[in-house]
Amino acid sequence: MRRPAAVLACLCLVLAGCGTTGSPGGDARTVAPALAGTPTPTATPETPARPPGVNASASGIDRRALVAAHEEALDGRPVTVRTSRRVVADDGTVILDGFRRSRTDGLAQFFSRRITETPYRRADGRTFNVSYWRNDTVTVRRWPDGNRSVTLDTDVPTRQLFDRTGAAAVETILSGYELQYAGTTTRDGETLHVLTEASAEQRYRPLRTNVSLRVLVTGEGFVRSITATYRTDEYGRPARVTVEFRVTNVSNTEVPRPEWVDEALAEDG
Repeated sequence: MRRPAAVLACLCLVLAGCGTTGSPGGDARTVAPALAGTPTPTATPETPARPPGVNASASGIDRRALVAAHEEALDGRPVTVRTSRRVVADDGTVILDGFRRSRTDGLAQFFSRRITETPYRRADGRTFNVSYWRNDTVTVRRWPDGNRSVTLDTDVPTRQLFDRTGAAAVETILSGYELQYAGTTTRDGETLHVLTEASAEQRYRPLRTNVSLRVLVTGEGFVRSITATYRTDEYGRPARVTVEFRVTNVSNTEVPRPEWVDEALAEDG
């Protein structure tokens, strides 16, 4: 008559998880099984801090702060700055093809500028090609004339020169655009902040349409590159304009001293 009660007592012990074996001290130990395919938690990557002038608020981009940060980040450092502007009419005629390059090592600077222009009233083009070399004491200009002669000049107003860091070019190119922040991208292992145009139509005179603008800004605060394309009228003709700006060889730019520099100084002295 007592056997059913004993069986019931044993069953209660099994359902309660009690056993004859356990950890020392009588404390039970529960082990959760590992589930296949369970994801391993990973650290959330930190969001890169935005450079000066690139605001997190909806107010947009502070262009003045952006230009000032660019100037400050590159001031006194070796750097190569290239700017180009190409204007092509709808019939394929190259109306304007301009290129500027500045190389500075922090002391000397070599600046060259070449512009080929084909105004609508002329069948041929005209090319403006000039180079400057300067240091803290002298500026020399080389100016090829149309008759293939070359003019060397050491009497150059230094106030008209030079945009060593490219800050003036950045300010000019971005002037009038409504900019917006578009996240980050990586190029050659460098994290860059992306700015784009807020509208495909900019209220210039003449009007710019089909605007595409992409600005890459480094974490240091200087503008690494700008690429802008748009449609407008040039010399009264519908045309497509492409503007490019590039900063390269930061802290690694060498400035050559052309032979014509010493030639000009010898003639002047």
